[in-house]
Amino acid sequence: MTGIIAHRGYSKLYPENTMLAFKEAAKFPIAGIELDVQLSKDGEIVICHDETIDRTSNGQGLIKDLTLSELKNLDFYGKFEGKVKSDDVKIPTLDEFFDWFQAFDFIVNIELKTNIFRYEGLVGKVNDLIQAYKLEDRVILSSFQHHTMNLAKEVNPNLKTGLLTASGILQPGSYTKNYGHDYYHPFFATLEIEDFIDLKQAGIGINTYTVNRREDMEVMFKAEVTNIITDDVALGLDVQASF
Repeated sequence: MTGIIAHRGYSKLYPENTMLAFKEAAKFPIAGIELDVQLSKDGEIVICHDETIDRTSNGQGLIKDLTLSELKNLDFYGKFEGKVKSDDVKIPTLDEFFDWFQAFDFIVNIELKTNIFRYEGLVGKVNDLIQAYKLEDRVILSSFQHHTMNLAKEVNPNLKTGLLTASGILQPGSYTKNYGHDYYHPFFATLEIEDFIDLKQAGIGINTYTVNRREDMEVMFKAEVTNIITDDVALGLDVQASF
């Protein structure tokens, strides 16, 4: 059965990539949570999607130019400013997330945000933390920068890795398998019938993003993708219940 992965937590109703959004998602029978990581100025792994904090916080600037202490002084309500109130809207570190996450049994998909900045050492630091918490079997790493995923496999061949794509690639199953990765993470609308066939034949898992409409979810469920990544946890589970 296709599973539901909460995109940046339950981001339809709560501030994305905050412990509040993660905790609210965990109240549902989800398959996992998706989140994004980058490095602060002082080398801490923090959870945030954008390279800047302008959109999601009451501050401004690049994450790479701010220390963890400076980031922690801000609130990350984003578009939910004035709509919700919580102490769980500070920027989380991956360490803080893992400390909470280890009590559950669902997976986490960690996107390494190396699209704009390379964040030297990020892969090694993430792997070290995964090993420290003994979470190797519950983590999928992903990135749009496929060389980052190749590096992850070099650092630790046992890590589960997924290749993110926005526009699709030719023979995605063969491509993903040839580079030794485990999952293909496409924008759902780019998938063609030939892609499903190629991926299934290659034994590659399919985690599609970001699927927020019922009719699109139904197509993905009929295609039996591994998981859909969605902002709308409740809708995803409602569709899942009909299959």
